[in-house]
Amino acid sequence: MEEIIPSFFVLVGVAVLAFIAWATIGGAWAKREKGVVTVYDYETGLHFERGKLTGALAPGRYPTWPAPVVIERVDLREQSFAVTGQEILTQDNLPVRVSATVRWKITDAVMWKRAAANLSSRLYESAQVVLRRRIADRTLDALLADRAALETGLAAEIAGDLAGYGVEIISADVRDLNLVGVAKQAYADLWRAQKEGLAALERARGEQASLRALANAARMLKGNPELMNLRVLAALQGQPGKTAPSVILGGAPGLVAVSKDAAVDDAAGE
Repeated sequence: MEEIIPSFFVLVGVAVLAFIAWATIGGAWAKREKGVVTVYDYETGLHFERGKLTGALAPGRYPTWPAPVVIERVDLREQSFAVTGQEILTQDNLPVRVSATVRWKITDAVMWKRAAANLSSRLYESAQVVLRRRIADRTLDALLADRAALETGLAAEIAGDLAGYGVEIISADVRDLNLVGVAKQAYADLWRAQKEGLAALERARGEQASLRALANAARMLKGNPELMNLRVLAALQGQPGKTAPSVILGGAPGLVAVSKDAAVDDAAGE
């Protein structure tokens, strides 16, 4: 019995030591895994050591323990933002509302990190200023006549404004260009006046064609009074399913008398 008791305490001691060793190793391993940063293939890593940016890292796994290292992951994929609801005055002081979409990506993460505290705001402001500048240099008629001219070179101008920021402007497209205020009312009035003028012109052309047809018919009847008889007979026949019309001849000069009695016609002919 005396031999069993010491053996029991020995086993307990060994178990305690094993647990402590396991906890220590497990904690160290967990701490090590927690201090590992994975940079994916669509990213780059910014390596900071003691607060100093030392360079960019390729995709891979990088430890930050036990050395005092910070690794910041930067997404290099394409991104976009919208510039919406911008009311801008044209060169002739007429307001328009414009919106645009800008696509961009980071090309130099180190330069990007050092260039601006909030690059997204800087990008938006640059696109906004460039849009305002381009619209202010054009009249409203020029904008409406050639909207594509507003987009031509827009991305390059924004990129030039952001030179040294480590970004690439892929494209810049104008989504909407709408009239507002007095410009909208003025163009609505102009459109209405144009359509009313076209309608009046078409009515005048129709009346002119009708008068020309009547004049031609009168000219033909004047030289061939028999044509009036044919016209009267055609009118007397009427249309299928409808009541035959009544034709009243007032005996005006130049009209050939019409009678149902052939004898009367023969006598009139003699």
